[in-house]
Amino acid sequence: MERRIFIKKACTVCMLGMTGLFSPGLILTAAAKNKKTYKAVQTAGNEVFVPLSLFEESNIQIVSVKGWEYDMAVHKQDDGNFSVFLLRCTHMDNAVQLSSEGFVCSMHGSTYDKSGNVTKGPAEKPLEQYHAAIIEDHLVITP
Repeated sequence: MERRIFIKKACTVCMLGMTGLFSPGLILTAAAKNKKTYKAVQTAGNEVFVPLSLFEESNIQIVSVKGWEYDMAVHKQDDGNFSVFLLRCTHMDNAVQLSSEGFVCSMHGSTYDKSGNVTKGPAEKPLEQYHAAIIEDHLVITP
């Protein structure tokens, strides 16, 4: 192979690699990277219980439910209410991650604000949201 062709192909591969490395889906905040996931179990009544004590450390928690393909983000708002979002992109069902502005999908770059609304496509629908209610010392999430 000629040196010029080899260098051209090598540069193309390198550029594609760098593009993938710095895509918006991989640029997450340090807090998001280090976020621990709370492991929960869904009850026979399809409810998920999350201890309220988790929110003493941080107002946002990632919850993984046994048997579910996608995690949830649970956000305790300043007024004491909770927002619960399924971390699944509404464009092509890819997992979304927590970012400094809200949520981001690494597949095609869709972004969502902290309320789950689309801020950049190709996604057109907001993140799926679940109902949450406080019962004693737990947050009960109903999908």
